Amino acid sequence: MDFRISVPELSRALSMMQGIVQRKNTMPILSNILVEAERDADGNGRLILSATDLDVGMRTVRTCDVEEAGTVTVPARALADMVRVLPGPEMSVKKLANQHVEVKSGRTNARLMGLSADEYPKLPNYEEVTFYTLDATLFADMVDKTLYASSTDETRYNLNGVLFEPAPKQSEDPSMLVMVATDGHRLVRIDRRFETIPDGITLDEGSVILPRKGLGELKRLLDVEDPAKGGTGEGDTLAIGFKENHVVVRRGNTTLGMRLIDGAFPDYKQVIPTISDKVVRIARGDLAESLKRVSVLAADKMQPVKLSIKENELTVGCSNPDAGEIVDDVPVEYAGDDIEIAFNARYLSDALASLDDRNVLLKLTDNLSPGLLVGVDETHHLCVVMPMRL
Repeated sequence: MDFRISVPELSRALSMMQGIVQRKNTMPILSNILVEAERDADGNGRLILSATDLDVGMRTVRTCDVEEAGTVTVPARALADMVRVLPGPEMSVKKLANQHVEVKSGRTNARLMGLSADEYPKLPNYEEVTFYTLDATLFADMVDKTLYASSTDETRYNLNGVLFEPAPKQSEDPSMLVMVATDGHRLVRIDRRFETIPDGITLDEGSVILPRKGLGELKRLLDVEDPAKGGTGEGDTLAIGFKENHVVVRRGNTTLGMRLIDGAFPDYKQVIPTISDKVVRIARGDLAESLKRVSVLAADKMQPVKLSIKENELTVGCSNPDAGEIVDDVPVEYAGDDIEIAFNARYLSDALASLDDRNVLLKLTDNLSPGLLVGVDETHHLCVVMPMRL
């Protein structure tokens, strides 16, 4: 194997694969990236890079000059760190005896110890997948606004991802997609209409759970391949398809596949309050800044903050027996009964940060029922936060 490629081009490709590669595992080969140099039928050279942790896999193709076709696997982190500091503008990569790999650029000459490509796990074949075209920016925004609320507790594996729920075919608008995430303490639901799928998306099970790690890698892919950020992505769309227990996304010359979470997602509709007799209108920025101020005395990340609500008056407070207490007044519009309720400050802050509307509505029933946050003009996006005992 012997090829030449642009240093920035290879560096970009390697950077979006680093999150997939396993650095500590029982299979050393998974710490490597599979490198394949080949020529197509017209003699044009191309470089294929693949990475997998057996649950999430990525394959990307880049143009290069191929002197000799071949394959090898090399340590992903070492190669990425090396390429990042090479003088460029081009570099050459050559496979030597005993799976060693020689890297040259300018006056820099290095050698890496690789492993045989024969040992590398084969990525699933997605050739027969039916793909749907989605607006990449809109899809990425939905992921951004839901992923933070998914659980990191591996014992609750069915919550370690985001529910992806297309609208039923017989609905008024089959082009609508819904995403939901919860960790048991908070929940976020968002829906968006995709004009690129007027007939909707067909899923045998009606909905699937996209894994947290896979969505994080998808975000990295969309950022790296975004033309507006200097990437090589083509246009502003992505293609998504489903095959058995996998979901696959294509963006430009890159394919990302991930194993779906096998489990039942909770009936989220039962968690979302439908009737709330106490509705507070607040400037989103005012409440976010108030939470930031009173949280300085929080003993830990689970420290509650108390919201004391009266007519057109909201007081946010935090008390720490070892440090003191702090209160902050926030102007609001409210005409209901007085109520005191406590929430995890970080959960409230995360929800506010995900909303785009300048003004939000905080809907409450009593101090033991969940609170509902929604933008005044952003009804398609709602956040539910469970209260804490005072």
